[in-house]
Amino acid sequence: MIRPADAADAPVLADLLGQLGYPTLAAQVPDRVARIRADGRSEVFVAVRDERVTGVVAVQVAPGLTRSEDTAHVTALVVGGGHRGSGVGRELLQAAEAYGRKQGCQRMVVTTANHRAGAHGFYERLGWEWTGRRYGKTLS
Repeated sequence: MIRPADAADAPVLADLLGQLGYPTLAAQVPDRVARIRADGRSEVFVAVRDERVTGVVAVQVAPGLTRSEDTAHVTALVVGGGHRGSGVGRELLQAAEAYGRKQGCQRMVVTTANHRAGAHGFYERLGWEWTGRRYGKTLS
């Protein structure tokens, strides 16, 4: 089952974000989810199996200068270690894609770190194309 995240999911979401490489305190999660939802066009979904949250995806819709239509961005996708390879990631990504379509997006993008070869293969198996690079810089 896929459903929108709620405040009770915060401890599990913090753990999942840590598994993704982004250590997070459970107390920080509700505010982050609220900020994502603030524009009314972005959402955080969780996968639930046997009454336990097993994964999370965040999809954020934004306008851009290079296209007339908005683009949906997957800004986080992680499945708990014991559930990888079981279809949870595919279900979460399908939910994100459906959400993007519902928001009128014709394009969806995701960024993934160079060292995540498994993630690259996952996206490609689901029909996503490698289209470029992403650079980052910490602003102080």
